[in-house]
Amino acid sequence: MNRIYALYKNFRHQYTLFYTRRRVKATKQFIKAHVMTDGTILDCGARQGSFNNVFRELKYEKIIAADLDTQALEVNTADKKVSLDLEEKLPFPEEFCDCVFAAEIIEHLENRREFLMELFRVLKPSGNLLLTTPNKRSLIAYFDRLIGRFIENGKWNGHDFNHRYVYAFDEIRDLLRKVGFKIVASESFYLFYGLPIRTKTSLGMCTWIMARK
Repeated sequence: MNRIYALYKNFRHQYTLFYTRRRVKATKQFIKAHVMTDGTILDCGARQGSFNNVFRELKYEKIIAADLDTQALEVNTADKKVSLDLEEKLPFPEEFCDCVFAAEIIEHLENRREFLMELFRVLKPSGNLLLTTPNKRSLIAYFDRLIGRFIENGKWNGHDFNHRYVYAFDEIRDLLRKVGFKIVASESFYLFYGLPIRTKTSLGMCTWIMARK
């Protein structure tokens, strides 16, 4: 049993690395297909700016990178960089940006509803929010539960023990609607024998949602 667990643990590590690279590429395709392509974009949890090249391809006039990690922001190539705690009120005026990008952020936050309310506040009317987060009802989540991986206090942590909350496909959409957002597009993403699959079912490891104010 220990050997089986060790083999699975190694497979899961390699899969996660491969999955991450594929997810970034597929997320870029989703952005290009659904997100407004001008004005100012706020990248929450931007870190080193993995998506800046996509934002520039989409002809955004200004990229604002926001993150608590000042070292990551040092190498970020955004037009403006702001060090902040996303658990707190955002230091931006109302209706100042056209799009907010929040990839793999909300699952780390305790004040999740307040965070979404702040995003709603800073977006212009008809502004877009693109949010991604792990899906607790994915196939890989069921396998993890089966062998007791990433389980803490009886809850699956979504492949990272720093996650505060992990959402099902419908739960995150309902939370966005309660704040006032309209769901424009939603998909989940997973790998099938190395091929990135985008699906409207709830099987994928990662949920993508494009919502509009």
